Amino acid sequence: MTRMPLLFLCAGLFLAGCEVHRADDGFGDGLIGQENEPAATGQSTGGAQGAVGTARAGESQVPWENRRETSQPPLPDEDTEDRVREMFSELAGGNARGVSRWMIPLELLRRIKDMHMASPEENDRAVQAMHAELSRKSENRARRFLARGRMAQASFESLELGQCRFVPAGRDFNRLAFWLCEKNRIYYHVEGERKSLDVRRLVNWGRTWYLLEW
Repeated sequence: MTRMPLLFLCAGLFLAGCEVHRADDGFGDGLIGQENEPAATGQSTGGAQGAVGTARAGESQVPWENRRETSQPPLPDEDTEDRVREMFSELAGGNARGVSRWMIPLELLRRIKDMHMASPEENDRAVQAMHAELSRKSENRARRFLARGRMAQASFESLELGQCRFVPAGRDFNRLAFWLCEKNRIYYHVEGERKSLDVRRLVNWGRTWYLLEW
């Protein structure tokens, strides 16, 4: 009489482990200023325990900011500011393609997005097309921005996050969770005058924020 509950328990653990583990999770650490969670230990050959241990090891490589919803989004870190400064340096030279310094990397977009295509190759092509379109839109907006104002002496001051929400894994074709912030604002200086510009959408990986659409 005691064997059936035990079998159901083992089966439940095994299915839970399979559901959590995803082949594309766990790329990059993104744990700037954070401590890694302890890696799973033990050399168990049991199916259920091994699957759960593998899932937790992969999970620990995803920044906790992209796994747990908090009351507020993470504040931009130094890496974010460095990327924005590099972008401004390019824009100051009249190069609209400088937005690529801050754009979300293609590799990271691949890890986050699951387009539900019939094959990994089709999924990869769909994500590449999305990244190219986002980059094109941002470059075009930067080009129009450069045509309107003087940027030769522009210098970055600060980034202010706008309206933010936590997008959980599994929603809107997303394999991993992230914070999405809209209507963000950058403050900068041109010849001693303080100015600002709006940035449409930003996403986080850990405490680093990337440009999704300008």
